[in-house]
Amino acid sequence: MSGATPLEPQATTIRDRFLLGPGAFADEALNTALRLRNGVFSASLASYHVLFPDKVILSHSVTLSLYDRLSTKLTVAQVTGVQYLCSHYAARLAPLHSSDASRESNIRLAQITQYARQLASQPMLICHKALRQLGNVGLSPVDIITFSQIIGFVSYQARVVAGVAALAGRPTISVPSFPYSADAEGIAFTDRELAWQSRLPVVTVDEASAEQRQVLDHSPPQVHSESYYLLLAHDASALRERNGVFININAKDGGLPAQLKALATLAVSRRINGSRYCAAAVAQDIQDAGLVNALFATLTQGLAKASNPASQAVIRVVADLTHTPEQFTSQSVQPLFSSGLNQAQALDVILTGAFYAWENRLRQTLGETTFSDSRGR
Repeated sequence: MSGATPLEPQATTIRDRFLLGPGAFADEALNTALRLRNGVFSASLASYHVLFPDKVILSHSVTLSLYDRLSTKLTVAQVTGVQYLCSHYAARLAPLHSSDASRESNIRLAQITQYARQLASQPMLICHKALRQLGNVGLSPVDIITFSQIIGFVSYQARVVAGVAALAGRPTISVPSFPYSADAEGIAFTDRELAWQSRLPVVTVDEASAEQRQVLDHSPPQVHSESYYLLLAHDASALRERNGVFININAKDGGLPAQLKALATLAVSRRINGSRYCAAAVAQDIQDAGLVNALFATLTQGLAKASNPASQAVIRVVADLTHTPEQFTSQSVQPLFSSGLNQAQALDVILTGAFYAWENRLRQTLGETTFSDSRGR
């Protein structure tokens, strides 16, 4: 690609394969903030190793090879345009080869590549038909869950890497990315209780493996009856590490106030990625009905309705990070500091916005959001 740096073989040997080895920064406040969120980065790195181990043992229900996984990851990295990721995953993929060059294998690879590209760029467009097409090319329910976790994780990782680089004042290195897609359509906010229904068969508790039961037992409370967690339990290891990221990002430890975390979640989930369930789950935490209604309509209305500089800055920054991570720079995070937030709080904004790039893609594509008292969308 014009302007892109050459493939760097050493990119595959980086010890920290999540943050991609940035090391210590000159800004000690940022180093302190990163240490305070060590739990997030440890769980994120564990997610990387679960989803992209050095060797994958294939079976009847696990057919996604390491080549399939890294090829998907490179596709998603290219969608984001973040050079650090593209270089790393290209270097890991380069020595591998597809195990089968048959027509069926080529059709399968083309289908999963197309799906990965669409889910990475336009999650609101994935529907039940798209999931059926994955099954038609041989992906099992376990494969589809792992596949979705991979796409969501890389979408998250790209935005964390770009966000941390911006906080450190490092220059952006990007490759040509996919054009920015329009935000999800605006809808009216309702306080009716929502439910989430899986589009795929879920794990039944009575038939769950020991690992699946253990992960469910250590998931957020009351999840044994939630189809979302029972679905993700098909890949118990990936769910365990995803839970670790979620819990550590949402820890109430004096970082970013809960109201601003909820605002970041709502701005990303409802207005941009179209995940009505994720948006509704945090709407009450914002404690500003006018602002919630405005954000459900458009980002512009949300910015106009935000009553203080910090709220405006959070909305603007997570929107920029979600839309164009490859263009996210030190100037992009400046509104957070101008509004009075410190480095640790600014990092929380980045982590929260980035995480919902992952979570929205799972919620939005693997199930349907309905009203608890009806079958309405």
